[in-house]
Amino acid sequence: MHASPQDGRTESEHLPMTFPPAASVVPDRTVAIVGIGTRFPGGLHGPDTFWQALLERRDATVEIPEQRWKTMVDQIAEEQRPQQPYRAGVVEDIDAFDHEFFGITATEAAEMDPQQRMLLETVVEALTDAGIAPGSLGGTATGVYVGAVCFDQATLAFTPGRRTTMSNLSGTALSILANRVSYFLDLRGPSLTIDTACSSSLTALHYARQALENGEIDTAIVGGVNILLNGAMMAAFHEGGVLGATGATRPFDADGDGYVRGEGAGVVVLRRHADAQAAGDRIYALVRSTAVNSDGRTHGMFAPSSQAQADMLRTACARAGVDPRDVDYIQAHGTGTAAGDRIEAKALSEVLGAGRDSDDPVLVGSVKANIGHLEGGAGVAGVITAALALHHGIIPGTIHHDRMRPNLVRFPIRVPTTAEPWPERARGRARLAGVSGFGFGGTNAHALLQGVEEVPAEPLPTFIPLSAHSETSLRATAARWAPVVASAEDLTAVASTAVHRRDHNGPLYGTRTRQHAAVLAATREEAAAALEALGEGRPHPALFGPGSAPARPPRRVWVFSGHGSQWAGMGRDLYARIPAFAAAVDEVRAVLGAGMDRAPWAPGDPVDDFVSAQHAIFTVQVALARTWESWGITPEAVIGHSLGEAAAAHIAGALSLEDAALLVRVRSELLNETEGTGGLLATDLDAEHARLILDGREGRLAVAVVNGPSSTVISGENEALDRLQAELDAAGAWTRRVDSGVPGHSPILDPLVPRMRTALAGLEPREGRIPFYSTLSATLAAGTDLDGDYWARQMRSTVQLYDTLTAVAGEKHSVFVEIAPRSVLAHAISATLEARGVPLDVVPAGLPERDETGELLAAVARLSTHGHIASGLVPSGLTPVALPAAAWDRGPGSEPHAAPTELGSLLAAANGPQERRAAIVEVLRVMVGEITRTDPADLPLDEELGFLGVTSVALIEIRNRLQQAHPSLIGLPVAIIHAEPTIDRISEEIERHLAAQAL
Repeated sequence: MHASPQDGRTESEHLPMTFPPAASVVPDRTVAIVGIGTRFPGGLHGPDTFWQALLERRDATVEIPEQRWKTMVDQIAEEQRPQQPYRAGVVEDIDAFDHEFFGITATEAAEMDPQQRMLLETVVEALTDAGIAPGSLGGTATGVYVGAVCFDQATLAFTPGRRTTMSNLSGTALSILANRVSYFLDLRGPSLTIDTACSSSLTALHYARQALENGEIDTAIVGGVNILLNGAMMAAFHEGGVLGATGATRPFDADGDGYVRGEGAGVVVLRRHADAQAAGDRIYALVRSTAVNSDGRTHGMFAPSSQAQADMLRTACARAGVDPRDVDYIQAHGTGTAAGDRIEAKALSEVLGAGRDSDDPVLVGSVKANIGHLEGGAGVAGVITAALALHHGIIPGTIHHDRMRPNLVRFPIRVPTTAEPWPERARGRARLAGVSGFGFGGTNAHALLQGVEEVPAEPLPTFIPLSAHSETSLRATAARWAPVVASAEDLTAVASTAVHRRDHNGPLYGTRTRQHAAVLAATREEAAAALEALGEGRPHPALFGPGSAPARPPRRVWVFSGHGSQWAGMGRDLYARIPAFAAAVDEVRAVLGAGMDRAPWAPGDPVDDFVSAQHAIFTVQVALARTWESWGITPEAVIGHSLGEAAAAHIAGALSLEDAALLVRVRSELLNETEGTGGLLATDLDAEHARLILDGREGRLAVAVVNGPSSTVISGENEALDRLQAELDAAGAWTRRVDSGVPGHSPILDPLVPRMRTALAGLEPREGRIPFYSTLSATLAAGTDLDGDYWARQMRSTVQLYDTLTAVAGEKHSVFVEIAPRSVLAHAISATLEARGVPLDVVPAGLPERDETGELLAAVARLSTHGHIASGLVPSGLTPVALPAAAWDRGPGSEPHAAPTELGSLLAAANGPQERRAAIVEVLRVMVGEITRTDPADLPLDEELGFLGVTSVALIEIRNRLQQAHPSLIGLPVAIIHAEPTIDRISEEIERHLAAQAL
């Protein structure tokens, strides 16, 4: 297949093909991607999981698993068999299929091509992601367009002498890939499987786009799929020299020697843009144009043409009416072969790179490095990658790329290797990204995608606070409000009345305390139901409280966490939904990045190295603080834990943002130099015991942190820590190595102290406007003392959180609000307050596995139960809603309400051990339900409370409520709650405790 071109011309002599630009597409017929489904190697199921893997630079390829390889290797000629299994992107649960859901018998399912099974499930997942009920498409003009090339299943099903049936025919025919989807969903539009080799699914997208734009169909399901079952196929690719001997796809890299094959399925759901907007669909990206052409006759059947690729790019841009220089990013074919990379780079440079400045190269990447080359599914994998990149405004890094091929250095292209924000060059216009795919027979395809203006964020839940002078009045008032709220036209107006036109604080008519509750609801029905629950003394997911606070609420103390509070994905949802947070992040990034040679961390970026994590924590803490302030909640004192002191000092007004950013940059870079030289060991020792144990080891170990009365962290050399941990474990102490990588606050940092002092000599600290309690000295510190010398000593010295909290709590009644990406200090704060015998008034930060914005608003609601109302969260000046006045509390019988049943009365009425146990379980369920905002009946008895969302602070609250519920539980130790953290086991321990008290 390497015949010479008949016309005798070389590739470079081919004349460029010219296509008249397509007529301008009517704007409302532009196609939108509204749903995504993936079943990619490495368990990357769904767009969120896949996107996170890209940000984490995950390589999902592995050696073909042993069980599958045993079958595959037997199909390979003996002289071609490799010594080790080939490396590939493998879907490990390839046989998993819910055949009953699709009405397919187990017998038929067993004969089906795994491509059919994967595609069916992934289509349903993509439609679900789009918010389209699959059954709603029955009988509609919905088209199915599938790209596929692999026929491995047929080679296994139709072996000589094997009995075959119609199930084998339908189970292996590539046409049935699309047809099964249309059959199952009863779709009446075109149902096509397209094979143009490795450009198949991009070609499928091309025809789907045309059908949508010309009105032939209203919805399109476009998929691509691939499978790896036949070892002989693998050997043929290896024989052809296109498989990478290094076992990795290295796009455009000097060491690239081919690609790794992959399998899986990807699906996108398309609608016309206007239809998607009318339906309120979330839109990942727009498909501005597509183009398909052929290489024609080249040097050989498999030889690509740079000229044909360039022509295709020009056509795609012309059809979209886009200047090629405005294309920001290309998700390339990028197979890592020498010829393929060179020809693709040449075409990209010729069309997209022409006229660009030298410092503005075309950004190029290839997802094949992560999941392998999915061949028939490769194009749609690239489309999904580009659409997610546009949606998030982040260019994902390409792994396995270390240095550009020498012969490509002259081209104006760059391969980002880590995630980075979308280039600033796109500011003021729509983001643009292209996706290329090339079939080995010469069919080329390209899609030009465009980012969309952010769809208005989902409205925040509405915050409705209630306050009264007694619990009876509070519950009765809630019962009165419920029907009014249920019929209200505007829930925001209800909230405005509740926040701005009702009393919440102040000494009213001689009362010394106020009762507070809050509702956080998305709809009036949900709000009314929560108010009804409050009136009846029941928990509800949207209800917080009730809680009691002095008429003059406690002092607000903000506690800024240190390293360890970071998590992947932090800030992303807050940035998208809360303008104050986004504005603060942008401000911090601009200042932080001014002294860096790379883009500073942004929400959605990975936090997998020490420096990025430090920058991310500081950025999010400042943004969280600014968000609280925008809602009308400001601190009356601040405390910082290690790194957290930087943000605390800035919020206190002692450091400008520029000085705080300089501090974080210098501190993180210096500490990063020590990575791997030592570590941290968490223990349950008190500070005095820890220091006694370290007597004689001061040169190698130090007390790094004292978090609480029995919570101390020791830092230093790894070998010394290992020996100490063994000694402590043998003595029965609790220990755990902390995954930090940096031996903070240890003797290892001594050489860094003078360097830190010198680097920060230019700081200009000033008197702050808010009291700053230093965890270096455990005292109130003057803002002007926070100079370079302070921060040099702070980096090395012990973090005295316990002593600082003790001092602050001893001054006056305070409520401690944790300012952090996730909660890490709430337990330490609670333990300290409990040791001091003061109220456990703690508002923890959120949990990363939950809705990030919802968790922040939940913190606002929890704080309101301590008497602090976020008045800025709700607009003022709206026409008031006629909410009933607060109910009077005139004594027994004045306002009926359902109070929580006491444990004592339940136990007294119980007959026998089983009823006693059931009574304890019922009370526990109610308590946990109130804390987790869950229906008590839905709570499992055997699941650890931490997994149900119960924090360590809440565990203490449960103990306190139990003590109030029964006189014999006054002495119930908190250790029982912490040691037996399931409803079932806690109830057992309570029963034992009650039995022992009765003796």
